[in-house]
Amino acid sequence: MNSNEEAKSQFLALYCMVLADGIITREELTALYRIGREYYDLTDERISSTVQEAGTSYVLPVKLEDKVKLLYHLCEIAWADGKIDPTEKALVAKYARKMNFEEENIDSIVEYMLMQVKNKVSLETVMSEIKA
Repeated sequence: MNSNEEAKSQFLALYCMVLADGIITREELTALYRIGREYYDLTDERISSTVQEAGTSYVLPVKLEDKVKLLYHLCEIAWADGKIDPTEKALVAKYARKMNFEEENIDSIVEYMLMQVKNKVSLETVMSEIKA
């Protein structure tokens, strides 16, 4: 699968976060579109068509940096409306499991990522802390 298809597929995971609590807010959609443009090189039109084609299969990231980036962006969307719903937290944990993080670390990984995003710690800083 080419990198464009992988990016589109991983972006769909972020869209799942928008849907997780059953309420789609303007803030969540704004965050989704911003992340799509900035990190996945998608145009607004491509984002809209990707969301409409949501039946596309999903490709999990393999490299640690890509896994961290996806979890971080999921947490950004989860926090976009200013609160974390239990279904959003569960979805972040589900993706962490699917990306083969150790089960005993899942809760602490989710808490860490949610806290970093809540405290507006940049993705670059989070990456540096994880690599250290």
